[in-house]
Amino acid sequence: MAIRLEEFISESSRAASETELLNLYLKTVENEGYQNAVCAKTRGKRLTGIPWNHFPDGYRKSYLENEWDKIDPIVQHIGQTTRPFLWSQVFANPRLTERQRLFIEECRDLGVHSGVTIPMHGPGSEVDLISLSLREHKTTDATRLPLVHAFTVQYRTRLTELQGEKISSYEALTQKETECLSWCKEGKTNWEIGEILSISEKTVEFHLSNTIRKLGVSNRITAVVKALQLGLIKL
Repeated sequence: MAIRLEEFISESSRAASETELLNLYLKTVENEGYQNAVCAKTRGKRLTGIPWNHFPDGYRKSYLENEWDKIDPIVQHIGQTTRPFLWSQVFANPRLTERQRLFIEECRDLGVHSGVTIPMHGPGSEVDLISLSLREHKTTDATRLPLVHAFTVQYRTRLTELQGEKISSYEALTQKETECLSWCKEGKTNWEIGEILSISEKTVEFHLSNTIRKLGVSNRITAVVKALQLGLIKL
């Protein structure tokens, strides 16, 4: 049964170890249909490390021995975006080489099909990523990507806490900013929030933009997750 974001934040906040947290995250994304998962570090379009992975037998060995990161379209694309993306968006690129297309087919033969990737940019050209994928041919539900992104943000934030780092401070939110963010958590669009609060859509955009800036995040999903963690909006 799929877990709600609020439940995941609550459960992950009680995780007492990195292993317990990872197992919870893997169980949660598996409930979303993703049987494969990997956390990797990249620099300059090459892998520099794989902290953990959950792949079919033989896949990681084949990937590393063949140095597939040199041609992997996902690794090549990761430095060009800060947003989560579906693999299908990258695989549809007509400029992919024949070797890259063969690589995609080889991955599918080994049980790694359609998926999503969430990039997490560090200093310079360093980019961590978490990729989630399927073990058989199915259509990825793009409407669930924001929720999967939110799960991943919470996983990474809680991991940081377990590793001894604290969530950074923030500038206080106004009442309207908090109200807009609360409705954002409920999945409402800017137009719907404006109708509920009797303000214009542009005003909603203004309040959410301020909220994102104050919380030091890059988008509204991450803002919701961080606000939940800080107790600024209710679970």
